[in-house]
Amino acid sequence: MDLQDLRLFSAAVRSGSLSQAARETHCSQPTASRRIQGLEAELGAPLLVRGSRTLSPTPVGLEFLHFAETALAAEADLRARIERPWLLRGDLHVAASTTPGEGFVPALLAEFASGQPDLRTQLHIMDSRAVEECVLLGHCDAGFTGHPPAPGLLRSEAVGTDELVLVVGQGHPWYDRAEMPVDMLCRQSFVERGEGSGTRRTVEEALSGVAPAFAARHIVLTVSSAQALLASVRSGVGCGFVSRASLAGSAAEGLHAVKISGVPLHRSIHLILPPQPTAKTLAFAAFVRLRASVRENLGAPPAVR
Repeated sequence: MDLQDLRLFSAAVRSGSLSQAARETHCSQPTASRRIQGLEAELGAPLLVRGSRTLSPTPVGLEFLHFAETALAAEADLRARIERPWLLRGDLHVAASTTPGEGFVPALLAEFASGQPDLRTQLHIMDSRAVEECVLLGHCDAGFTGHPPAPGLLRSEAVGTDELVLVVGQGHPWYDRAEMPVDMLCRQSFVERGEGSGTRRTVEEALSGVAPAFAARHIVLTVSSAQALLASVRSGVGCGFVSRASLAGSAAEGLHAVKISGVPLHRSIHLILPPQPTAKTLAFAAFVRLRASVRENLGAPPAVR
């Protein structure tokens, strides 16, 4: 048997007509009959029940139909790979910390997958430490964090920039001010992200040398996401640090961003890759680098001031 036999048999069962199957596979009806008879002789069992008007498969014919369609699908897949080697297949799992995950990563994944009809992308949002673990253990193909991973097996590269600001709610003494001195910062009550947060780690590292007292700050509430932090600050629980990109649109209502005097709070957005990335991961990383090269701040949308 060969692929032409499989195509013929599949067409015969689908159409219920050997003459129709012959036309679809570009052969004469006598040739089609000989091919089907040859298959039955080779397999040692009848494959088709020949009625007065239509054909139908025997139980063995149903089994053979499954085999034929599986083989034809595999052959079509092989041809697609040869003719269009850039096409990717399967699932691409990407982990991201809150800021990139709720910011630019969804649009980035949609753009990457738009030309890949057989690729399914999945985004998992978690804190930075969990992103690193997810990629390292192979549960995700790539990740984005606002803090570089600890030296080790993971590969990382900066692909964007981000600015962190202190947000205060209406009624806070610093609501109408542009900057807050470091010594005043240490006297505030804070809403904080969890210890695995890249935002928290960046702020603590930036202030450790200029404001040692910040380590003993008063933390009134710990939350798991930037949106929860903004809602808490808006309700007057305390103030907190977030990415300026998190204050886009309605998220900024009732809030005010304050810079810390003399302390630049800028960070890089990092693409995290596993020690041995797959072809899909390498293709995605190349796409991210391309977008980073043509976009000034991949991690900070232009609409955010």
